Amino acid sequence: MSYLFVFRVGPDIDHITPLAWKLIQEGEEVHAIISPGYDPASDHRLRFLAGFERFHLHEVDRRPRGRSKLARLWADVSTIARGSLPFTLLLLLRHRVRVVGVEWGYGLPAGFGRLRSPTGWAAVARSLARSLVRSARRDPHQPRVNAIVGARLLDRPVVCLPHGLSIKTDTAPNEQLVAAVREGTLDYSDRNHFTAYVLNTEFNRRFYVDQAKLDPQVLQSWGSLRWSPEWFAINRDLVAPWAWPDDDDARLKVVMMVPKWVNRVDGPAVVELVARLQDLDFVSLALKGHPRGNLGKPDPLRTDPRIRWDALHDVGKVDSVALIGAADVVLDVGSSIGLEVVLQEKLLVNPTYVHEPKTLFDAIPGSCVVAHDADAVVEALEAAAAGRAPQPDADALRELLRRAVYADRPEPFDVLGYYAGRFRELASAGG
Repeated sequence: MSYLFVFRVGPDIDHITPLAWKLIQEGEEVHAIISPGYDPASDHRLRFLAGFERFHLHEVDRRPRGRSKLARLWADVSTIARGSLPFTLLLLLRHRVRVVGVEWGYGLPAGFGRLRSPTGWAAVARSLARSLVRSARRDPHQPRVNAIVGARLLDRPVVCLPHGLSIKTDTAPNEQLVAAVREGTLDYSDRNHFTAYVLNTEFNRRFYVDQAKLDPQVLQSWGSLRWSPEWFAINRDLVAPWAWPDDDDARLKVVMMVPKWVNRVDGPAVVELVARLQDLDFVSLALKGHPRGNLGKPDPLRTDPRIRWDALHDVGKVDSVALIGAADVVLDVGSSIGLEVVLQEKLLVNPTYVHEPKTLFDAIPGSCVVAHDADAVVEALEAAAAGRAPQPDADALRELLRRAVYADRPEPFDVLGYYAGRFRELASAGG
C-alpha cells in the first residue's frame, strides 16, 4: 500500500522519518512532499530515506536549472502548479495513496463537514484559489493544507503526527495557553476533522481532551517515534560526529541548551547562569540556541554585555545528536532533548529554577541532576570534573521512558511497530 507524508521543516522530519522508514521496511510505498524553502539534500534523514527504492520524494519548489529568464519563468510556473490543490489530488490518485500523514497544526474549517452543501462547495473553491495564490508566494504551509483538503475530498484517512515531544507536566507551557485555560477559551475542535490527532504522551492527551474541546476518539497517544529505542540507535549512526573546538581535553565539555524564552522562562536567571559558567576555568562551555529562538524578539544572551562570546562556543548550527555525543555534561530545562542526553548516557543537569513549568525530569527523582540554583549547577559540574558524576537511577529511567516514549504503556512496547500497524489498519479499512 502507499502512504503520503508532508515534510515542512527539521522538527517534523525528525519525528516523522522513523514512521516512513518503518513502513518502507515492511514493504510499503512512501511518498513525501517537501515544502518550499527546505533543502532535502542537506538533511541526513532524508538522504537516508532516499536510499530506499520504495521512498519517493516530491519537491514543490522547482529551482531554475539555468539563468535565463525562460528557465526562471518555467521554475515559477512549475512551483505554482506543484504547490496547488489539483497537483496534490492527482498525486494522491496516481499513486493510490491510502493514508496521509501531516504534522501537528490546524484542521479544516466547518464547511468541509458538509461537502455537498453550498457551504462545502464554497470551502473547496476557497481552498483551490488560496492554493494557487499561496503557491506563488512559496508558502511552506500550503502543501500541508493541500494534503488535508485532498484527503478529505477523496475520503482518505488523514493523521496529524507529532513534530515534537512535550515533557512539560504543567497545564500549559506559555502565558498565552495559561490565559486560555483560565478563561475557558482554548478551542482546538477544528482538529476533530482528522481521522486521528496523535500525541506522544497520555498525560498531554488527557489535558487537551479536558481543556481544548477535542474528541477523545480522535485525540490519541501513540508514543514517541523520535526516541523509540529502535530509531534512537539508527538516528545516532546517521549523524556525522562533531569535534569539540578545544584541544584541551582536561576541561569539562559542557553544553547548555538555551530554553525557549517564551515558555515562562526567567530570562535574567538564564543570563546570570551563562555569565557565571563562562568564567569557570575547568569548563569549556558551548551554547545552543533553541530552534525557534525568541520568536522575532531580541535574544537576551545576545544583547547582554556580560556574555562574552569569545569565551564560549556558539553551536547553534550543530546537530544536537552530534553535539551531545561530544559533550561530557548537558544543561537543559523544559526540552525533550534531555531524553537524548540520558539515552546517550551523558550527565543531564536540569536548572529547574530558571523555568516555571515543571517537566517529567522534575517529577521523576533520579532521572537527572535537578539544580535549584546556580550554586547547585556549579557543584554538579565540579563533581563531574572530579569523576564523581551521579549515575541515573535505572528505575527512574524506565519510568521516564514509560511516560515520555511509551505513552504510559508497560515495556516492552514497540512504538514504531504500533504506529505502522495503526497506519496499515486505516489503509485496510478502505480509506
